[in-house]
Amino acid sequence: MTKIIDAIEMCENKIEKFKEEINKIEEVIKRKPEFIIINASDDEGNARYIKGKITEGEKSGLKVNAIKLEKDCTNCDVMEIINKCNEEKIPVILQLPTFEHLDTDTLMKSIDYRVDADGFAKEWIGEINLGNDKLLSPATPKGVISLLEYHDVDIEGKVVLVIGKSNHVGKPLCSMLMNRGATLINANSKTKDLSSLVKMADIVISCVGRQNLIKASDVKKDSVIIGVGFTYVGRKQILDFDVDEIVNQGKARLVSNRINCTGKATINSLIENVIELYKMNFNI
Repeated sequence: MTKIIDAIEMCENKIEKFKEEINKIEEVIKRKPEFIIINASDDEGNARYIKGKITEGEKSGLKVNAIKLEKDCTNCDVMEIINKCNEEKIPVILQLPTFEHLDTDTLMKSIDYRVDADGFAKEWIGEINLGNDKLLSPATPKGVISLLEYHDVDIEGKVVLVIGKSNHVGKPLCSMLMNRGATLINANSKTKDLSSLVKMADIVISCVGRQNLIKASDVKKDSVIIGVGFTYVGRKQILDFDVDEIVNQGKARLVSNRINCTGKATINSLIENVIELYKMNFNI
């Protein structure tokens, strides 16, 4: 029988711990810890994600400041906010995507790693590749690992298929899984005969965002199927596989829910990163 898992209970439990840590930080720095989100975009998805980050951040005790910039904003406008965060040691993220005319790569690189709540800076990625991802790592891979651990999924020695090669999700996730002893297979949306890889994998983590990329019939018995990438059909969020089909087939042990799962775990891990940055920067 296949069980559908989500991140609701895990995140609620961690938020209680976050509240205690944020109270300690506030006692040391003599102000409510702040987290800044720069939204230089009119993307509807950005607005949804930011709303979730504000809700979870404030629930944990953070002061979340989402700064919305207009379409005529310049690189200098964004840099002004980033420089302020760098100087005052305020954790910050630049919500992606941004307006097309902005130099997103340069702006992202200008965020000091000591305030980089996304965990995208080369210093953090380098640490991950050297086997050290316990302090800070990109929020989505960190959320996926947390989800697997919370649901008692053993990674060591297992064949893990990661479908996706992005710098912010697929690549760091591969490194983090190998750090935990996984036998790693990395595929992408253009991989030939993807079904043969799915059939041999104990754990499948799909980060593409293409409907029906994974067929329920290819899923291995007692495997774990986690969806990260998604697309929209109408207003409905769709993973790279059909959750209901996998459940009805009943071969997998666990499958992630379409909602309240890896997205929620990602936001939870982002808040955890903010806390870790404050602890690091203020020796707490």
